[in-house]
This record gives sequence, structure tokens and C-alpha cells, in this order.
Amino acid sequence: MFVYALPFGKGQHLASANRVALALVSGWQLSGVTTYRSGTGVGSIGAACNLPNAGGCFASYNPSFSGPVRINGDYGAGDLLGRTPPVFLDRNAFVSPPAYTFGNTSRTLVYGLRNPASYNQNVSVRRSFRIRESLGLTFQGDAINVFNWVNFSSPSLDTTSANFGRITGQSNLARVVQFNARVTFQPLEVEPYRQLENPRLSFVDVA
Repeated sequence: MFVYALPFGKGQHLASANRVALALVSGWQLSGVTTYRSGTGVGSIGAACNLPNAGGCFASYNPSFSGPVRINGDYGAGDLLGRTPPVFLDRNAFVSPPAYTFGNTSRTLVYGLRNPASYNQNVSVRRSFRIRESLGLTFQGDAINVFNWVNFSSPSLDTTSANFGRITGQSNLARVVQFNARVTFQPLEVEPYRQLENPRLSFVDVA
């Protein structure tokens, strides 16, 4: 996270002699939030199973498999929207478990596999104006995912699916830009009533 007062306008390094330009560029503040998350561990690997009245099951490790489970480069490489999108997990690393068993793969981080990492950058610009002594206006513009980065969703983990190991979507939204304004009112301070100390009453006798 960062907050930075832009060096433009009155009292700043980059000031203008033009009064109109000075009024437009003074007082702006830039802030932002940068987020990076390493990929979480992949979830459980689904498989075909024979478990009457016991719900679903998980894949088992293929004892005859050797080689990398992660294949075809970085997540998102290749034409994900093409007729034959790339597969990033090797189906041959898994087999369906024997009948009446649940499968022996771990429920997360199988083979140490992780989902795609995620990145995000949000940026805001803001300026506060004093309209009157007790009346203010704050204008702000926000750009969410300002660089329009794509964060990929997890690959399909069901070995019975034709999409196993493929990425079929994204986990974030496209860039969003929004503007808002807020009016603030601060009542003037009024000196509170103070009771006189040792009040005295005087009477005048009028004949």
C-alpha cells in the first residue's frame, strides 16, 4: 500500500504561475494497493469409483508413472480459447482407485502442485476542496485492476472430465473505473453557555 501527495501546485516543487492551472493541479493525492498471492495448493483429484452409499472418492497415485506432472509451461501459456487448449496436468499421473476404496492421493498439494498465482493493482486519485468554512467536497477516482491483469482459475481436477488439467476461466474481474464525490459539513463551533459565578440580584425600590 502507498499514499503519495503529488508534487504539483501551491507550495510544491512543481508550481505554476498561472492561477487557473494552479487551482486545477493543487492538492491531489495518489494511493494504491498492490497484491501478490502465490498459488494455493491444488485441491483433491476426482476419479471414477465404486463406493455404494459412501459418496465420492479420490484418485490414487499411478505407481508406474514417472516424469513431471506439471506440463506445457506456465499456467496460461498457449491458446486457452482455441479448439484444443493446452493441458497443464498429466492425467497419466493418476488412476481410479480399486472398488470400495477412497483413493490414496492427498486432499491438497498432491505432488506438491499449486494453483496459478494472482496479481492485482488498485490505484486511486483524490482531492479535497474547501467550498466554505464549514463545507467541503472530496472527489475521488478509483481504478480496480488498473493494468487489466488476468488471473487464471484453477485447472480442472476431475480425471473423468475431458477438461482435466485445463484452465477454463479466470479468477478476477477486468479493469473497473469508478468516480465518486462526497460533501462534508462541519458545524461551526459555538461557545457553550457558561453560568455566571456567584450571581447577584439587585432590586430598585421605585416609589
